[in-house]
Amino acid sequence: MKLTTIIAALRERCPRFEERVGGAAQFKAIPDAGKLRLPAAYVVPSDDAPGEQKSQTDYWQDLTEGFSVIVVLSNERDEKGQWAAYDAVHDVRRELWKALLGWMPDPQGGEIVYVGGTLLDLNRYELYYQFDFTAKYEITEEDTRQAEDVNACRIYPC
Repeated sequence: MKLTTIIAALRERCPRFEERVGGAAQFKAIPDAGKLRLPAAYVVPSDDAPGEQKSQTDYWQDLTEGFSVIVVLSNERDEKGQWAAYDAVHDVRRELWKALLGWMPDPQGGEIVYVGGTLLDLNRYELYYQFDFTAKYEITEEDTRQAEDVNACRIYPC
């Protein structure tokens, strides 16, 4: 799955971030890459979970591709002296759901589903929260070397 498509969708459909949505190869690289103004979101790849090869004659395998949206929110106290980020996590999750759930960014893949979230870090100034999503994809012969080899044998007998 191309994460640039996810980033573009979040920039368009999540007004809270005011287009402050970026990508990062891994979360630890975010501070080194330079932070966006808050609130901000970063789309990062996560686990791929392949299924068993389902065919004995060609290639057919399920793949669950994962990605995460890490949001960084201001955790400064509001005018009531409360930590404003606590309720903001709920609101951000709702925006992310409306932007992503049920959408099929890849015509050959499945729809995006939500698989959970977790608090990554919390200090007096910032709250880091990770929302995890997956989409199913089917790897077929056309995605493999096998297809190229078979097609080559049709042109140049093996």
